[in-house]
Amino acid sequence: MKLARTMLWGLPIMGLFCAIVLGGCDTFPTLSATRTVQKSESTATESDALKFLQRQIKERDRRIEELSSQLEALKAIDQDAANRRKPALAPATTIPIE
Repeated sequence: MKLARTMLWGLPIMGLFCAIVLGGCDTFPTLSATRTVQKSESTATESDALKFLQRQIKERDRRIEELSSQLEALKAIDQDAANRRKPALAPATTIPIE
């Protein structure tokens, strides 16, 4: 009976003791180490994404600048063509018919 009571209380106490002792050991990878690896991987992924977006913005700005210069050239051509189409106006002073 005494052995049964010792076994009944001894196993849980021994398990708790082992959990505390092994919990302090660093033999198994902990969640913090896994989280650190995940953070560095996500930081690298975010950095790559940021570089990609910055490159896209530069390309977009370059394209906008190119299209703006083309638009200005087309406006100048259109204005020149409109000036050529205007008929020459008669002089403002005419001789009255008598």
